Amino acid sequence: MKKLLNVLLILAFLMPLFANGAKEQVATKASAVSAPEETAKIVGSPFSNNVKITLMNSKPEITEALTEGAAIFGKKYNVSIEIYETSSPGNTLAQKYAAGDAPTVGIMDLANVKDIYAEKLLDLSAEPWANVGGKELGAVLDNKLYAMPFTIEATCVLYNKTAIEKIIGRKFVAQEYATLDAFKSLCAELKKGGMQYPIVLNKEDWSVAHKTYQWIYAYQDGTIAGAKNFLKAVHDGKTTFEANSTFQAVMDTFDFFIANNINHADPLAADYDLNASYVAEGQAAFWLNGTWAWPDFAPFASANMEYGIMGYPINGNKSVEGKAFGSATKFVAIDKVNSSADQQKAAKMFLNWLVYTNEGQDCLVTKCGIVPAFSNITLPPTNPFNVSLKKMINDGMLAEGVSYMPSDHRSVLSAPLLSYIVGKSTRADIAKLLDAYWTERLPK
Repeated sequence: MKKLLNVLLILAFLMPLFANGAKEQVATKASAVSAPEETAKIVGSPFSNNVKITLMNSKPEITEALTEGAAIFGKKYNVSIEIYETSSPGNTLAQKYAAGDAPTVGIMDLANVKDIYAEKLLDLSAEPWANVGGKELGAVLDNKLYAMPFTIEATCVLYNKTAIEKIIGRKFVAQEYATLDAFKSLCAELKKGGMQYPIVLNKEDWSVAHKTYQWIYAYQDGTIAGAKNFLKAVHDGKTTFEANSTFQAVMDTFDFFIANNINHADPLAADYDLNASYVAEGQAAFWLNGTWAWPDFAPFASANMEYGIMGYPINGNKSVEGKAFGSATKFVAIDKVNSSADQQKAAKMFLNWLVYTNEGQDCLVTKCGIVPAFSNITLPPTNPFNVSLKKMINDGMLAEGVSYMPSDHRSVLSAPLLSYIVGKSTRADIAKLLDAYWTERLPK
């Protein structure tokens, strides 16, 4: 845990030190390049003939901004980038490779990288961005760097501070409601003040199901090692989810969320944009989601309201009270099977353009609204969720991210938790399902 928190803490101060085993080392400092000769040296020169590449984007909320940035890059370097969205990068990659039409560039999850890196992905170890955070936070497998870390994100509870304070009549300090008991008391005040359903849950399986399981893992003790030790014990038959106090505590909170969900009448018909508007406009106070939600939240946000992020309320686990969890999440890889040498070169140029040029950095931080993983990018966070994330990092309130799930975790486990939300399965059913899943698999 200390390793990741140190990385993220100093990233938040924009003067990172990256851990390398037990040894800390200062990442090479390099700002955006502006002189034409510097840009050409790091990014490259325009192609004489147009090069066409494809980019698979598994962060649909940034497609518009990414497309805008790709157009700027493409015009300057004579590269056409076709961007397409997917909410299931693993399935999309499998289909595309089977058809011989793999994306030149893929924004994907770490589990997807682990599934295909040896046979299908380009080794990016020699890229310039590897020395400013890429190696430390990227996908390093078999001592080679196969994917660039794209963004640092936190899974959390988003809140509307202004709407809460308007009802309770005092300052809202998220850390004071880190336990489920305290959170229940706050929600009772909100309901008494007219906010009938203070909580918003999504219907998407990646969100309300896949991510909810991750709270169980991350909240074992706030560390990757602690989570893996627990899952290994389940695998070896030494314990069960039902016997695990953290599982029970997370599910207690989840039950409370379900009971107070603004979409209670038909939770699996919830609309994501409408959910964003509920919290942004103050009809509800809390949204179980993550910092990645800002692009969808922003159209409804008011300049007269304050927003932030907090941890998942839980009883009985002091070590994680009030903490969100996070890390580098999405990763960018380049295909080596279906792409030509020029396409691979163009893809590398695009990634270096994002990291090393003013226009590229503006695309990442300002337009896409993400927290990048690179020490040379000194643009401050541009949205309230990322500002709040930075504060949580500074305060030591970020548990280690969940990066060890097999790639079939979502497809196998998500639907049953959606059934649980509508009362078609029990907590014991979920515990047994998790036992069976992790008995057959080890955390990666």
